[in-house]
Amino acid sequence: MKEELIRIENLWVEYHSGGAVAKALNGINLTINKGEALGLVGESGAGKTTTALSIMQLLPREVGRITQGDIFYHGESMLKKKDKEMNTIRGNKISMVFANPLTSLNPVFTVGHQIAMGLRKHQKLSKKEAAQEAAKLLETVGIAKYRLDDYPHQFSGGMRQRVGIAAALACSPEVLIADEPTTALDVTIQAQILELMKKLQHEYDTSLIMITHNLGIIAELCEKVAIMYGGEIVEYGSVQEVFENPLHWYTYGLLHAIPQLEGERKPLESIPGLVANAQTLPEGCKFHPRCAHCTEKCKTTIPTMIRISDNHYVACCGAEV
Repeated sequence: MKEELIRIENLWVEYHSGGAVAKALNGINLTINKGEALGLVGESGAGKTTTALSIMQLLPREVGRITQGDIFYHGESMLKKKDKEMNTIRGNKISMVFANPLTSLNPVFTVGHQIAMGLRKHQKLSKKEAAQEAAKLLETVGIAKYRLDDYPHQFSGGMRQRVGIAAALACSPEVLIADEPTTALDVTIQAQILELMKKLQHEYDTSLIMITHNLGIIAELCEKVAIMYGGEIVEYGSVQEVFENPLHWYTYGLLHAIPQLEGERKPLESIPGLVANAQTLPEGCKFHPRCAHCTEKCKTTIPTMIRISDNHYVACCGAEV
């Protein structure tokens, strides 16, 4: 049995703005074990980034609220920790690589300074020691150490993402959250970044939470996958079982919207309709307005997660016995 690092229990999150309420997460449950790679998949608005921000306790304070549930790290509630305690965890034990490194990196500080900041804060290194370690980290992610004194705008998109990864890995975190780390990068750079993350995950024995809408990335990097829709997890399990035998019609739709390089040529299938609006979520199954297999039960009943096997769970009325 692998050691449990993070456990999310019945988590509900809302965003309040302009008198409107968006229900971003609606009772999700997840476990991340040591050394494990978990993929969170879904369209924009499914709740993937909100899940990551909830773990990091970085929800926007003015509008984001956790209304129910809890998040445990090594068995301790993170929601009960004070800001000072969370500051010893963020960037040290749990780190995050953001989707757009140009906005997550500070434009007025050199990349070396930004990587060294975490080392000085959490590892208590001297300025010189932190700079030396930052140089090593840059070389680890494929950037020459002489670029330590360059600024973010002097790097390409792929290089900035590498800097973000170096900064996230500076303190050898137990958990690395990667939020769309290859967004806006060309396919060659995407492949390099993914290969780098796979290599570093094994070297550092880091648990990885990969947030993406790209199923190919999940197949390449992850052991387990959670399919999200309307702020809920609709299917969960090992990548092999979920991809080979999708039991939720949303998962089926995602997989069949991918072009096939081999075999018989067929028209691409698409999922009809629009992504569920978090402000006006439908009753019953959140996916039922877009599902060709919808029944009257789907319109009124919220499906519960049922166990198909040790490595496969689904929340679909059609799968219930």
